[in-house]
Amino acid sequence: MPGDILSLDGFRGGRGPSLLRNGLYNVGAGTVRGAVGLLTIPFLIRFLGIREYGVWSLVYAVFALMTMSEAGISVAASVFLSKDLAKDDFSEAGRTLTFILISVVLLSAAVGLLLWIAAPMIVRPLAAFESGERADAGRALQIASFAVSFFILQRTLVGVEQALDRYAAINVLELCQSLLANVGLVVVAWLGGRTIELMEWQIFACALLLVAHCCVVFGLLRNKGLVVEWNWSKARRIFRYSLATWTATLGSAAFAQCDRFIVGGVLGAPVLGIYSAITNMTSKINSFSATAVQPLVPSLSRDVARDVPAQGRIRQATHLNALIAIEAGIFLYVLADWVMQVLAPGATARNDILGLQIAAVIYALYSLSAPGFYILFSVGGVRINAIVTLSSSVVSLVLILVGARRFGLLGALAGNAGYLGTFFLVTAGLRKVGISLNCYLNWMAFPLLCLAIALIVGTMLHGHLLWRVVFVIVQSALFLLWFLHDQGKAPQTEFGLRRPSEG
Repeated sequence: MPGDILSLDGFRGGRGPSLLRNGLYNVGAGTVRGAVGLLTIPFLIRFLGIREYGVWSLVYAVFALMTMSEAGISVAASVFLSKDLAKDDFSEAGRTLTFILISVVLLSAAVGLLLWIAAPMIVRPLAAFESGERADAGRALQIASFAVSFFILQRTLVGVEQALDRYAAINVLELCQSLLANVGLVVVAWLGGRTIELMEWQIFACALLLVAHCCVVFGLLRNKGLVVEWNWSKARRIFRYSLATWTATLGSAAFAQCDRFIVGGVLGAPVLGIYSAITNMTSKINSFSATAVQPLVPSLSRDVARDVPAQGRIRQATHLNALIAIEAGIFLYVLADWVMQVLAPGATARNDILGLQIAAVIYALYSLSAPGFYILFSVGGVRINAIVTLSSSVVSLVLILVGARRFGLLGALAGNAGYLGTFFLVTAGLRKVGISLNCYLNWMAFPLLCLAIALIVGTMLHGHLLWRVVFVIVQSALFLLWFLHDQGKAPQTEFGLRRPSEG
């Protein structure tokens, strides 16, 4: 109801907001957004052709990479503002907002200008692209500079909304943006538009949703007594946290987007189109599962501020993450041939199908690191996040480069395995909150068993689509029943529980 949306009562004592509820908000809207994004792929490939789709994939990868420059500020807004409001300290909340808003305006302008200037230099090394493709990509990147600025502002406002526990409103707006952007891309491509015209539509979608988020944040903060006040001590703390957070998220962004440069530069636009189609599908595993547990950041931050035990929240987040990541990976692995026929009609060769299976397993496993990633953000372990994600990204990109040169498409996809090093985030995060690795492995025993069985069944039933569909349905039902049964339990004790460590 409107009254609930504009209330701050969730921060005034009591049990506070529900991690599972917010996670389900994210999952519900994220599932629809992901489905829309997946359905967009075959239409774009059909209307653009696999070669032009490869050019668009590279341009969009640069756009997505540049927008990650805001990650530190948006996460800092969620963490610091949620802590301030948990203590009913509206003076500190005003200081937090002052630094956040000033910083993001300056950052968005600087990043947009940088992309406009650097666009020709970014596309110049793409030797495997034709000259016309490089020219179109460079022009589209200059146009993307405006979309980048709008998106940075927008995501920071989302961080404020997260701190205020307004996940329902966030997901409604993001669902609208997904529908507007993706449906618009298909229509533009159908009408004969190419990469440049697609990016122009992206600008329109980002600008429109920026206005919507501004209205929501203004409504939430109006008449709350927050005063614009600059405080150097608070500014330094937020800046240090934002910088460390940005460094950590840069690693995941490099892994998610820079691989397009490598594959495009080594193998050319057509192979990049196939690679992008596969990784765009499998990356949904991580985006779905990570989005579901993102509410762990403000929730755990509040628990830390109030010195409340957090094992229940972490177990809940771990199981929700595993349910989505493992189940999505099983679906793509077991039904890879059917998925490729439906979602990537231009990439149905045997190697393309095998590539999807390889990527599905890798992405499902590395997506399990999301709870550790968010735990470390919540308890001050951003340096660990930065070191692990950056080092894993570098290893992965090197493996992708070597694999692409020696083994082509399959080698590039297998090189993504380098990012499995991010599992160290789980062990580090659990250590920070006093939970043993044995406890975590006990939580994960059933999901990992399901994945192992699916790998065997998917191999044995190759060529029997009906039986594979039946297996996926039955296995999904059992997995869901396990999750619901586990959530319904209220465990009295958990082995491996220790007092949370400092840090």
